Amino acid sequence: MARTQRKAPAHVVSTRATRRRARASALEPEQDDHDLSVQLREMGLYAAETHGDGNCLFRALSDQLYGDPKYHAKLRADTCDHLAAHADMYAGFVEAECPYEAYVDQMRTHGTYGGHLELSAFAHLMQKRIRIVQPGYVYVVACDDDSYSARASRERRERHRRHMLAQDTPPRGTPPECVGPLHIAYHSWEHYSSLRLLRGPHKGHPNIPDTSHETEDQADAEHLVDMSVPGHSQRTIRRLLRAHHGAWEDVVEELIERDANGDESPYDDDDGDDSDDDHDQSAPPRPAKASEPGVRELTI
Repeated sequence: MARTQRKAPAHVVSTRATRRRARASALEPEQDDHDLSVQLREMGLYAAETHGDGNCLFRALSDQLYGDPKYHAKLRADTCDHLAAHADMYAGFVEAECPYEAYVDQMRTHGTYGGHLELSAFAHLMQKRIRIVQPGYVYVVACDDDSYSARASRERRERHRRHMLAQDTPPRGTPPECVGPLHIAYHSWEHYSSLRLLRGPHKGHPNIPDTSHETEDQADAEHLVDMSVPGHSQRTIRRLLRAHHGAWEDVVEELIERDANGDESPYDDDDGDDSDDDHDQSAPPRPAKASEPGVRELTI
């Protein structure tokens, strides 16, 4: 991967996070690159070739979301629209000497390097977790709204993505969006790369498995069902969630219909062996490949 020299735009704009990152990037970039490559191999991943022309962040996000980096301009525009519409959330993170409107206008320009502020805006806009791998740790940028309505909205959006991916006829325009978190790498010389599995696929959606949140997502779905239609056993909720492939809203509809008809759940009195339902609830979730020993994972 060829390194590219970052060129400052005519009207220099930056965030506090970018300034700190620039100072840190001067420390042993070759060693950092080596450490990152070793870490990625241990995780079963590699950094895909991502053109370093100032659009690398959006190219990497496009490759993760759509399976192709060529939609970077669309993602840049969408992210900047979100930044402009939510100045109250993001303006405080831009250097005081730079007007926020000027920052967003400059970020709209092709070739302007994006950073953590744009990652945060993108995560909120797309309702996606983004896992960024750096030497020694992985940090996660995610939508921090954990309200009932926000969680339900995220689940609906992921269900729609699954539906679109399952269609035989691809939609016109941009490809369908991926399901699950996005995975990118940050190199010490201020470059982002899309991550892919060593075993492939090397084109199309990366399909990097994410098991670190399976237990958490299952618990969230059970909680949402129980809040919506209280009074049903955990066994009933779990088995219906499996039957509906995790679509908790479909489970709610079925339980409401059963309650209205006075039907009893066929699972409530089932004493058969169900090892999945009887596992230790205090057991920690199984770690994902991106949480290897010695690698810290931070959610920010």
